[in-house]
Amino acid sequence: MWLNTSWKINEKNMIDNGNNMLKEITTKELLNNPDVQLIDVREEYEHEEGHIEHSINIPMGDFFKNLDKLSKTQNTIIYCNTGRRSAPVAHMTYKLYGFTLYNLKGGYKNFLKTSAK
Repeated sequence: MWLNTSWKINEKNMIDNGNNMLKEITTKELLNNPDVQLIDVREEYEHEEGHIEHSINIPMGDFFKNLDKLSKTQNTIIYCNTGRRSAPVAHMTYKLYGFTLYNLKGGYKNFLKTSAK
């Protein structure tokens, strides 16, 4: 499991998914912790229409073929448009491979709305 323990996440943003917890972060937490790896699991055309700066695009359908692209030194945050695609990816990555990923709560849409304030 890759996790930088010096990085702080608000524990109230953990969602119980049965046997393990889905870890989510808010846009505010992301903006306050810029030294992370960002992965956009939306399709390439969605990423090209707009994305969070410095994020890399690994579409959901290709994600598990690209686990070697996950950082071993940074916390990894994944996002999609609303969180409905990225949350299951984070959950399954933990269940199948033991890698802890953080889901961006509300996805890209919420990031745009919140970061504009």
